[in-house]
Amino acid sequence: MSAAASTLSDLFHNGRSLAEFWTEWATTSNPWRAAWCDGDWTCELRIALLLSAFLALHMTMTTLRDKKLLGPVLSSRPTLVANQLHCTTVSAMAVYLLWTGDPSDVSSYAAWQQWGIPISMAYFLGDFLWYVVPSRLSPLSASKSWDFLIGFHHLTMLACHYPVATDAGADLCGAGSALWSVRLSLLGYLCEISNPLMNYRWWLMQTLEKNRLDFAVTVLLLVSSFAARILLLGYLLLGYILPEAVKFIEAKQVFIYFMCVVGHAVILVLSLYWLKVLTKPGLKRMFVFSPQPKKVGANGGFTFGTDMGRSERPKPKSK
Repeated sequence: MSAAASTLSDLFHNGRSLAEFWTEWATTSNPWRAAWCDGDWTCELRIALLLSAFLALHMTMTTLRDKKLLGPVLSSRPTLVANQLHCTTVSAMAVYLLWTGDPSDVSSYAAWQQWGIPISMAYFLGDFLWYVVPSRLSPLSASKSWDFLIGFHHLTMLACHYPVATDAGADLCGAGSALWSVRLSLLGYLCEISNPLMNYRWWLMQTLEKNRLDFAVTVLLLVSSFAARILLLGYLLLGYILPEAVKFIEAKQVFIYFMCVVGHAVILVLSLYWLKVLTKPGLKRMFVFSPQPKKVGANGGFTFGTDMGRSERPKPKSK
């Protein structure tokens, strides 16, 4: 490893010139190209089909909202159903497959490549159109401005997981071991367990009129899940990814290895930030619900930042 890492250039290019590196990478060892050009369009067709389904669901929800057939809470956030469907499905799949799959046989995780990743890729693409991109650029969007934080998260997830959905891409992402990259994808998606809890917390914040025990229980589970995902991502970086550095250098797959490290580091930093924002109000305000003016309406107005607490909620008026 010392010879390969003698200079930063050697580390990234394995002794090749920059031009030689990019030529070889673009034609031989690019996992995104391998996934796209593997001659089998099953993955891409599933993503397109599922994206169409998510968009149809979104348009159904917005049509019901416009016809005033939804209550004020769902009218403010018609994307909630798609979000809950996605995070519940993929997190449940990840838990089930990791629990029942054979850790020495990649075929036992075939359902993840065939359906788990395509479901998630379709959802993230749809969420770009109806939430991340402002309405002036996307007719499907109800957002007034860009949400760059969520957009950065979605781009990271799309870039890191799409190649793993195909055997050719997964093999390159794992430096010759598709099993390694597929299991890493599954382990990473355990982070989605936080999202159903976050959605339920948001629902309670919009519907409760006074404090209730399930609000405190939900917040406790949510904070615990964010702490767990931070520990998980730390383990994946230090115990699962970094020990494979020599193998990736020898396989001349340092670029994808670098992307893998950066991708997990980005999600780790975002998770730390979201946990900090979530716990910022302090224990009492975090666990004890106090009625606030409901910021809901027929024209929408939900933002992820407000849900997490990034926008400071006003303190209740003293009586």
